[in-house]
Amino acid sequence: MFELLKLIIWLLFHLTLIFLKPILIILAIAIIIIFIKDIYYKKSVYYQITRQSYWSIKKDLGKYGEYLIYKQLMKFEKNGAKFLFNLYVPKENSKTTEIDVLMITHKGLFVFESKNFSGWIFGRESQRSWCQTLPKGRGISQKEIFYNPIMQNRLHIKCLKTLLQHKIPVHSVIVFSNRCTLKDVQISSNDIKVINRYDLAFTVSEIYEQTEIDLLSDNDINEIYNKLYSYTQVDDITKRLHILNLANTPSESFENKCEEISKNVSEKELLEKPSVVSDQLLDKEIECDKSVSCDPLQRNELN
Repeated sequence: MFELLKLIIWLLFHLTLIFLKPILIILAIAIIIIFIKDIYYKKSVYYQITRQSYWSIKKDLGKYGEYLIYKQLMKFEKNGAKFLFNLYVPKENSKTTEIDVLMITHKGLFVFESKNFSGWIFGRESQRSWCQTLPKGRGISQKEIFYNPIMQNRLHIKCLKTLLQHKIPVHSVIVFSNRCTLKDVQISSNDIKVINRYDLAFTVSEIYEQTEIDLLSDNDINEIYNKLYSYTQVDDITKRLHILNLANTPSESFENKCEEISKNVSEKELLEKPSVVSDQLLDKEIECDKSVSCDPLQRNELN
């Protein structure tokens, strides 16, 4: 009986090893991949400036979107480009505005606004509010209103130019994730780009090619970088005040009314007539309450 029990235990042990072995191998491979990614990440300029761990940005959709923008563009470092992230640039009212990603190049400055969204995006350059929709099937869709990222980035650029006191060409690039579709986005200005992340490297390369001469020297790039670097290294108090100021901006009633408009748009309309939906959102865009500033630069610019 004792020998039989030993045999059963031996069989169970080896059967367990047989079934667990593939799992252990997969787990080991996953750990190695993560370890390699972490080493690669810590060598990046993004980590050197932000000092945020790989795991922390993986859990933060916004930060991870910024890092993915950098990964798409890091090849431009070979051409002398320099990057800065999360710049808390002062505004005229002693508050701050946050630039997600700044690339300083011989061809000028590139200011990137990252929107790591999913779903469908509707909006026009002149609209104060844009719409994100997430179709859920069976005629149901979730709709979210967000501030026009072009106007948002316009404020970033205005404050940046004021700070630098230098007539430097600045390119505004709004970058949405690869998980979303720019269903009906209408842009009229040639110097503004609204793209998915997979088009980012091509778009920047195209701007490079269109700018035949170098507008900034190596010394200019270093001077601008050194002047702006400190704005990426602000303390936690500055960051908290920035968030607090956003929360206290009197735009809640405006956003709530815009949300009411978006709820009246059916999923069928989104599927069949995206341009009509965009028109509807624009035509019905309500006037702000008198207590809310109608100047896009004075209302909540979200970052």
